Amino acid sequence: MFYTYAVGIDSRHRKGEIVCHYEKRQHYILIYTRTTAQFQIDDEEIPVKKGTLLLISPDKRASYTGVWEGYCDDWINFYDPDNQLANFRIPINKPVSLQENIPVSQYMQLMMNAFHSGMAQRDNVLSQLMMAFFTLIDNYLNSSLPQIAHYQKLLELREEIYAFPARPWSIQELADQVSLSPAYFQDLYKKAFQVSCGADIIQSRIDQAKRMLAQTNLTMEEIADRCGYNSPVHFSRQFRKCTGYAPSKWRENALGENMVVTDHG
Repeated sequence: MFYTYAVGIDSRHRKGEIVCHYEKRQHYILIYTRTTAQFQIDDEEIPVKKGTLLLISPDKRASYTGVWEGYCDDWINFYDPDNQLANFRIPINKPVSLQENIPVSQYMQLMMNAFHSGMAQRDNVLSQLMMAFFTLIDNYLNSSLPQIAHYQKLLELREEIYAFPARPWSIQELADQVSLSPAYFQDLYKKAFQVSCGADIIQSRIDQAKRMLAQTNLTMEEIADRCGYNSPVHFSRQFRKCTGYAPSKWRENALGENMVVTDHG
């Protein structure tokens, strides 16, 4: 599990101001640059352009400043006591240049919102967001997924599915949005995300239901309706199939045992 203890979004520093972090810290520093910058990690000078991700380990001394202007970045300081980073193929202490369509700042904003939310499940939600973020970066760096035809549009559709799980999504409707045949659309979707579109629609609804069960007092009928189900019976049956729990039992466990409320990465 990752533990976040500080987050900054759109952090601005005056021209010539140097940001310093000393070695022998207990935490990692994740930085996403919004301007060009000059980094120094231990004794290595590293010029960095806008849109670069750096993951700095606790044993490294680091400093950075703007080059032609003031410096601006998004950042997260976090602990990794279980060495979860070992599960990802992301360079540490090396700059990673990202395409503009990789939603780094959006993830950072979500993490800052969660960090300041005061919600009971805050640490779990933050850890899950970090896992999702590192999975995104790992996939970007180590697979050919972005080269799949219509990938960006497919990604936008997937984000919309998870943002609005209650909508009566259909494969035909989604395929039409990309101007593809339903069969070709489903083939590309499965190649892009290793899950069928139909299964993803279901998972988006189950994830929404988990959050509502853990964080609200809504009835099963209300949750079923807000997750896109026509009946509580259908909702209960599908929830049990996906999680192994009846919704009422999952709520009981979530409240009593602090269960994680989302699986989507």
